[in-house]
Amino acid sequence: MSRIAEGKFFGEFTKMLNSRVKVVTNTKTYTGALVGYDRNTMSICLKDADDENGTHFNKIVLYGQNIHEIIETKKAFDLKRLAEDLQSIFPRGEVKLDTEADAIIVLNKIKVTEKGVQGSGPLAERVRTVYDKFVESMEAEEEEEEFEEE
Repeated sequence: MSRIAEGKFFGEFTKMLNSRVKVVTNTKTYTGALVGYDRNTMSICLKDADDENGTHFNKIVLYGQNIHEIIETKKAFDLKRLAEDLQSIFPRGEVKLDTEADAIIVLNKIKVTEKGVQGSGPLAERVRTVYDKFVESMEAEEEEEEFEEE
């Protein structure tokens, strides 16, 4: 593979990080969030994964030799970009991105995850408004990408 093609391949593969993927192996099919990969062996790590029988795995590493297909089923939720949007509204240092917990903490009391906003009151409503606009823009981007592919 040429260096340019290899660079583009791994660039696209890297864009799939934190996205929901379906992985078909020699023996099973898994769905989960792609959280890491080894460029040399094409081994991957999935988080919050399930196999076709419904067995749940907090994290699973699949060896590259056993993988037949990796299919992105849902784009990653870009918490970092959402945190940047929130930082433009709230005082400096009051928006903290916790990548380990996959959450944003606003003013030490409002928690924001891919699933929504946890908290109540006027400040939580303000965060919820930003969150809702962010989700709408992500959905619009996905629709635009699907349209361009057709």
